[in-house]
Amino acid sequence: MTTLEQARRAVYDVSPTTRQRAAVHLGTHGDDSHTAELVALLVAEPDFFVRETLTWAVCRHPRVALPHLLAALDSSPGSRVQVLHALSKIQAPEAVARILPFAEDDDPAVAMKAWWALGRTGTPEAAPALLPHLGRGGEEQQRELSRALEQLGEPGVTGLAAALADEEVEVRLHAARALVLVGDPAARPAAAALVAAAEGDEQEVAMVALEALAALDSPEVEPALERLRDGEDRFRSLTAQWLLADRAERRSD
Repeated sequence: MTTLEQARRAVYDVSPTTRQRAAVHLGTHGDDSHTAELVALLVAEPDFFVRETLTWAVCRHPRVALPHLLAALDSSPGSRVQVLHALSKIQAPEAVARILPFAEDDDPAVAMKAWWALGRTGTPEAAPALLPHLGRGGEEQQRELSRALEQLGEPGVTGLAAALADEEVEVRLHAARALVLVGDPAARPAAAALVAAAEGDEQEVAMVALEALAALDSPEVEPALERLRDGEDRFRSLTAQWLLADRAERRSD
């Protein structure tokens, strides 16, 4: 590629390799006047690797790309996934309202990508769209929701703490797993709820809650672990003993 005009022609070539090279050139050397065209190409592109390169090129000009990407959410479900992928890279809080409906999409691929895009914004407005999906769906969907909640961080922690008291064990377990990923310091507001789960919930939930709790630098942690260590539940006692030793070792490093 030697000129932008050549690259603009080449990005329509029948060869995916040529289209990808052209997208790289436009992303590297083009200005934001090419962004609308790049978004249109992204929506229509059949090749995965070319789409990824076009996504990179589009996200080089996030402010200009944003309205075009939001408009492109009305495209086909397959294209919508890639548009949401691009929006997740831009991480624009002002896009949340437009993305929210897709968190409930009938197509799991669209819904999961919407969760990720919402989580990446880090805004409190994203939490109510993510938390109702706790404990629902298969392993992949639960994993992707956990990743989105990890990205969301502290704005989702109050809801995750409340979910630790849900009547459904699947919801409680998923909330505990998500809090493991959120980690310290963002998950500190959930410390009391994690203590309650570690002490009172059934073993599977309690063990995950213990893992999340032990990672927190909160005053509730040591006394709770000591109570469990000295308690009658042998499995919790051994786990708490190991976690206390691990915390002591980490403090000494």
